[in-house]
Amino acid sequence: MGKYSDYERVEKDFYPTIDPNAISTRFLDSVRGKTYAEPCYGNGDLEDLLMEAAKCRWRSDIRKTVGSSVIMDAVEIDETILYDCDLIITNPPYKKDMLLPMIDHFISLRPTWLLLPADMMHNKYFSKYISLCSKIYPVGRLYWYENKVRGVVNYCWYHWPKNGSNYPTVFTGRE
Repeated sequence: MGKYSDYERVEKDFYPTIDPNAISTRFLDSVRGKTYAEPCYGNGDLEDLLMEAAKCRWRSDIRKTVGSSVIMDAVEIDETILYDCDLIITNPPYKKDMLLPMIDHFISLRPTWLLLPADMMHNKYFSKYISLCSKIYPVGRLYWYENKVRGVVNYCWYHWPKNGSNYPTVFTGRE
């Protein structure tokens, strides 16, 4: 999955968020007591990890998955769907032709938390999105398969307020 692996990418970038290390204390404190939409739901693993802190009120994925309530492209969600949600929280696909339109769309609707590779912030094409980002919380290397072998890519939670930030991005070190 990572940029250094010999493995083929999984179809439609379906990498379930099964590593509990993906949920840092800072991130948990930021979403505690909130309601959220999960537009890249997969099998619901991220919802399972957040269950004690936040309530998922709406779920979708581009394919039928376990627990996914709606089959829908993430860029089709709108205000009527999100009426009961404070945030958007998801682990989206990382391919830029899918990811960037999602970010544009999500932050036009709600404050958004995305789990993304840490290197994203260093890419030139991502500079616009970093300038709108308000917080970055690193979580380190994660595993995406039941074998619990961690990859070589580090990850972070990126937060965008609705419509982006006018302030410098706050980056915190690992816990």
